[in-house]
Amino acid sequence: MKRQVALFGLALGLACLVGWADVLKLTDGRTQEGIIIKDIPGDATITIRTASGDIAIPRDKIASLQRESAAESYAHIGRQYFEKNELQKAYEAYQKARELDPNNTTVTEALQQVEAALEAKASARQREALARVDEAIARARQLAAEKKFDEAAKLLKSVDPGENSPKTGPYRRAYAEVYLLWGMDRLDRQDFGGAQEKFQIALKLDPRNEKIRQQLVRVWEGDPAKLNEVINFYKNSTLPEDQLKVADALFKLKRYDEALPIYLKYAQEPRYASETIRQRIYVILDQLHRQYAEKGDYAKAIEAYKLFMEYSPNEPPTPLAKYEYMMRRSKIDPNNAKERAELAAFAEQVGLAETAREEYLNVLRMDPSNKVATEGLRRFAEADLQDARDFLNEQQFMLAQSKAEDVKRNYAYFPDIVKQADELIAKAQVEQKKIQENVQKQAVALALRGDDYYNQALAYISTYMSTNVDRNVRVFSPKVEAAKYLQRAIYAWQSALKLDSSLGAPTSYDLYNKIADATAKYAVLTNPYPPRRVVFPGTGTVRKE
Repeated sequence: MKRQVALFGLALGLACLVGWADVLKLTDGRTQEGIIIKDIPGDATITIRTASGDIAIPRDKIASLQRESAAESYAHIGRQYFEKNELQKAYEAYQKARELDPNNTTVTEALQQVEAALEAKASARQREALARVDEAIARARQLAAEKKFDEAAKLLKSVDPGENSPKTGPYRRAYAEVYLLWGMDRLDRQDFGGAQEKFQIALKLDPRNEKIRQQLVRVWEGDPAKLNEVINFYKNSTLPEDQLKVADALFKLKRYDEALPIYLKYAQEPRYASETIRQRIYVILDQLHRQYAEKGDYAKAIEAYKLFMEYSPNEPPTPLAKYEYMMRRSKIDPNNAKERAELAAFAEQVGLAETAREEYLNVLRMDPSNKVATEGLRRFAEADLQDARDFLNEQQFMLAQSKAEDVKRNYAYFPDIVKQADELIAKAQVEQKKIQENVQKQAVALALRGDDYYNQALAYISTYMSTNVDRNVRVFSPKVEAAKYLQRAIYAWQSALKLDSSLGAPTSYDLYNKIADATAKYAVLTNPYPPRRVVFPGTGTVRKE
């Protein structure tokens, strides 16, 4: 038992020596350097670790054993790895040797030699990798030229040099070129979705490539959902062609106030002016004044409509009068009868007759004693009553009766007016009974009578616009007479339609179009602010102020 303990202690002591470096001289004269990792007394072999692996050497082949320091042993192993060109393992062994013996200059020099060899090997590998990238780029361009885009893309993907390689820039640009050509091929095939996808990949690979960006914008210009991208792309360009592309995109997005200045600028330049630009300016101006009015910004609506009238002198003045009226209306107290009466008088002054009449009625409901409203409403009542009398005198009994009934209904505030209207109704009814015409004939007669009134109005317009008339000797106003007869024509046609709506068809008496035409002429005549150039629709008559 004691002998076994002694042997165990000896083995433990020897095991503690494992890790020390050794040089074994063999009986055949060779030397084996390494680290003894197993040397147990009684065993037939000693195991030594070398760069070639662990070697078990028979004891009877060992002539002598020379123990070295661990540093020297790791240095020997490092040399062995180096001689086998296993540079990384040699480097690790020398590193271990230097850790154990930092002052050993031989180890330091050997380590530097290994590091230089490692750098040379890495450089060689890098050169090979870069050469493979160059070869792949050249091959990919050739494949793209042959329209083998998918094959070219896969080839380039397989040789990605990474972010920090000297070939990263050329590689990404070549990759982008492949996708650019791919996208252009898709575009030629009218595959706009595919073209957009390829161009976006190309632009991601080469963000500064303007050619790619331009091709992408080409696709966007045909896609309503990409108009904002088109605007952002061209907005900083000073080229007229690019600015007009911005205007076109803004127009399609209905951002009219932004598009208008651009169109106005180039509409004045013969090189860029076109019918398309002129039509778009017309649409923009027509839309802007309506949009401002819908928002309640009547000041801007007035400004826009004035510009519209300058651009298109034939536009009716009625909207301008309405906007001016609404702007004033927004500034008064709706509960102040005096202010509302003054507003009604303004409406009457600018030709908004129906608006003025209704507002006078509203004022009188608030304040029956308001003088301005009373006098204003009486003017309308007397004018309408006079129309009824004129119809009666002209033996237009149905028109006289209808007009008198309107007067009676609309002007109940004035008993004397109502009484006179009743008398006219009675007279018209008596006379009408004498007429044994059927309803259709009566409607036709009214339509023809409206034509007569309209022709009389045109005659007065001709007199009003003539440059051969001595205006100093006229005792009446052709303008006022023309407006009066236009009103009568409209009223006659409307009454005819009440009796027989078929007279409004273009194949019959075309009364709807006639009423629209006469209404437009009436608006021009009653406008208190004459435009620079007045054109009477349908007459060809032009007057310059």
